[in-house]
Amino acid sequence: MRFLLCHIRSLITLSGMLFCASLMAQNIPSGPLSIPVYHPMVLNPAIVGSKDFTNISFTTRAFKNWDNQLIHAHKRLTSPDGSFSNFGAGGYTFFEQVDQSWNAGFAVAGAYHYSLDEAKIHNLSGGASLKGLFSIPKKPDESTADSLATTFKPEMDLGVYYYGPSAFGGLSLTSIFGAYRHYHLYGGYKFLLSRNQSIVLEPSLLVSLNDSTFSEAHKQITPYLKLYLQNFYIGTYMKSVDLFALFFQYQFPRFYTGVFLEFPRKGFLNDDNIIFELSLGINLGAENRRFQTHRHW
Repeated sequence: MRFLLCHIRSLITLSGMLFCASLMAQNIPSGPLSIPVYHPMVLNPAIVGSKDFTNISFTTRAFKNWDNQLIHAHKRLTSPDGSFSNFGAGGYTFFEQVDQSWNAGFAVAGAYHYSLDEAKIHNLSGGASLKGLFSIPKKPDESTADSLATTFKPEMDLGVYYYGPSAFGGLSLTSIFGAYRHYHLYGGYKFLLSRNQSIVLEPSLLVSLNDSTFSEAHKQITPYLKLYLQNFYIGTYMKSVDLFALFFQYQFPRFYTGVFLEFPRKGFLNDDNIIFELSLGINLGAENRRFQTHRHW
């Protein structure tokens, strides 16, 4: 009898492990939705340190459900003589609620930046991040409460990134130890419309795939569009013909704030179908950056 009970308990434990593994199969963190806009280093660690000032940002989903929060920080490290070195460092932590669990985690990231010209305007970087992911199942059944305890999973991301005065682009691989690896290709170009008014139009594309969506890669392409007006930008993206998205950000001298909205194009709007995310950030040392024009922020 004891032998049978041990096998039953082992099966329950195995079921719990498979359940938790299925939770980790998704791209974590999956929210906030504005990660590509406000926290691109989550998708590509090579972006860490690409700004020559310290950037700290917090984003949360607001309105009815405060179920996604993410905070990140990254900077370009300096040499003993005070000049910028080739290394960038950063990290982030997040919390999110999904259908069957609460997910939380943290990451530390580093990147090496190589200048392609003497003026150090065109740069190429390579980066990596180490992550720790916690999954806490919601309301486990009494019979499986022990097996569905909090789980911890280590993860790692890799990426390369090019950035210059006008163009940028990167390729990254996230969750390389997971059941479903995720691949991200991101790039865009800044068209200078007015130098005096610092008006810049920035179209870009994000392609995010995993091992099961390669055959339908054309369905995973998301175009973005930003319009910069000095210290302000407004943008949108096209993820679905049934959804409308709008985001904007304003830069004050030392801090900035942004709002991200997504809602259906048709039907009545309510707290359940409107996604509202608020972002707050601070730039430390931005007054000493090499590029003083608005279009580089």
